[in-house]
This record gives sequence, structure tokens and C-alpha cells, in this order.
Amino acid sequence: MVFGKFRWRKDRLFEEAMGIPGKRQYENWVIFRFGMELRDLEDIDLIFRGPNEFPDAVLVNMKTEEALNVEFEEFSSHFRKHRHDPSRCDLIVCAMHDWRQEFPNEKCSVDVYVVGDGNIVGQKFFPKEC
Repeated sequence: MVFGKFRWRKDRLFEEAMGIPGKRQYENWVIFRFGMELRDLEDIDLIFRGPNEFPDAVLVNMKTEEALNVEFEEFSSHFRKHRHDPSRCDLIVCAMHDWRQEFPNEKCSVDVYVVGDGNIVGQKFFPKEC
């Protein structure tokens, strides 16, 4: 196993890592989990834009030559709170789909995909306006 070859550290780094509050709920964790879910899909690739560009990435289907603009967020509601333009994005990938809780009178105008456990057991994809 390749991980056995790493030069693991025995110092305070382990304790520091365990103390990072909400470490699962950061955008980087969402990106990592989404990548894990894509790992067996040979025809799908994720191409990232530069720092601070919107949307974060382009999801590309090499077989069909189709693509989607993707924005990664900790919570789906952050898409609106960050004032992102829904006309420039096709998919929000997040850890928690909280749009209805945050904006009960407003439908989400972008499709949402939840990585990890999400907030509804067994449901990962939410078409826009849900």
C-alpha cells in the first residue's frame, strides 16, 4: 500500500488536525468528496478555473463532448449568500442542501448535488426549483 511509504509525523500535527472545527464542512472537503465519487467514471473530468473565479470548475463528459459549470459550496444557501449568478452556473455541489431552510419562499434556480451524507438520507441530486 502506497500510504505505508509516507513519512508520517509523530508530533502535534495529529492533535491540531483533530481540533480543526467543522473540518468536514469546508469547501475543500466538498471538492475532495465529489472527486472520490467521480473516480470510477472514466469519461468524466473536472477542470478547475483559477482562484477566485466563478464558477469554480467545469465538469466535462469526454464521451459526449458536453460540459457543466460547477460551483462548490459548504451549504447550498451559500450560493445565494455569495450573490452568485445562477445564469452562469449549472450545478451546485455541496455538503448540505439547506436552501429551503434558509430561503423558504424561494426555489433554488440551479441543480444541486450533495456529497457525503447530505441532509436527506438516500437523496443526492435535487433538480432546480426543488
